[in-house]
Amino acid sequence: MLTKLIKNISKIHTRDLTLTTYPHIDGKIIVHGVLKDQRYIPVFDITGEIKNPGIIHHMDVKLLIATNPLRIELAEAQMLQVPIKKCHTTLDTVKGLEKIQIKSGFSGKIRELMGGKKGCTHLCHLITVMGQEIVHGWLTEKRKDNAPLPKDIKTLNESNFLIDSCRMWTKDGPKMKNLIQAIKDNTN
Repeated sequence: MLTKLIKNISKIHTRDLTLTTYPHIDGKIIVHGVLKDQRYIPVFDITGEIKNPGIIHHMDVKLLIATNPLRIELAEAQMLQVPIKKCHTTLDTVKGLEKIQIKSGFSGKIRELMGGKKGCTHLCHLITVMGQEIVHGWLTEKRKDNAPLPKDIKTLNESNFLIDSCRMWTKDGPKMKNLIQAIKDNTN
């Protein structure tokens, strides 16, 4: 029903997120995130000033990700388009990302570091979303070569962010059942 409702009407706003992972050396990866907000209609801001259509936010973040443990080693960010020049002052929060581990609680840690009045909500959102790309990009890079199964679930390196990450990965879910069966089959 909603698909039909939006079929022939014009957009008023979009947020585009682009997340990309690149290989680096020694098993490291570089994760690149871009957030772009675009307004398609003129609006009145809170002061009554007219704001024309166009790009409102354009942010670019690059993170060098190290392993053992999976963590941010280097962080760089740019604000290519912002609604207020002083928005650039919030880039000082980016340096605090370095050494943060990618594990359960990552999003909360990012919000604690740069969320709310401490930083920029848009930059915080982009980096929070990048957490899943870090995991998926790293796993993709890691699994490009066939690796042996873990001896048991306790030695599964990815357990801290896979187990209970979604319904398929619950302790009794289909992914865990398949993994447990594969480990059993491998030891027999």
